[in-house]
Amino acid sequence: MKKLIIIRGPLGVGKTTISKVLAHNLHLEYLSVDQIIEDNKLIPINTDGIPVESYLKVNQIVLDLIKNSEDSFILDGCFYYQEQIDDLKNKFNNNIEIFTLISSVDKCIERDSKRSKVYGEDSARFVYSITTNIKMGYEIDNTNLTIEETVKKIQELMH
Repeated sequence: MKKLIIIRGPLGVGKTTISKVLAHNLHLEYLSVDQIIEDNKLIPINTDGIPVESYLKVNQIVLDLIKNSEDSFILDGCFYYQEQIDDLKNKFNNNIEIFTLISSVDKCIERDSKRSKVYGEDSARFVYSITTNIKMGYEIDNTNLTIEETVKKIQELMH
């Protein structure tokens, strides 16, 4: 049965790296909320932030991709809105697993600073404050874990 695995958490927590390794290890398709937003031009002009409606459009795109595929998928994103997560849970019923990566805000800032596209301390702190307020799925504190240790923890928790 096709499944959607969500890897969520704040900016700089390692979602994309972990998701890509998991997708490779488990032979699953990888999707990025950020990439879907960019590819489909879902960021309204002259607005502060991205509205929940754009994320709900992302959910529909994900649903359509999965319906037209034989594979299961890993989706990574911050998931700023509870409504977006609830919508995905409704669309996928029991065929969804959610893993929330958590780390200290300082560790997220440090990791962000080492990326090719740096968002900066202010963005990292803001995203951290809104994403950590949503408690969803299995929480994995990867502050002091390697990529491999984090992936192993997720795989151990998967159904």
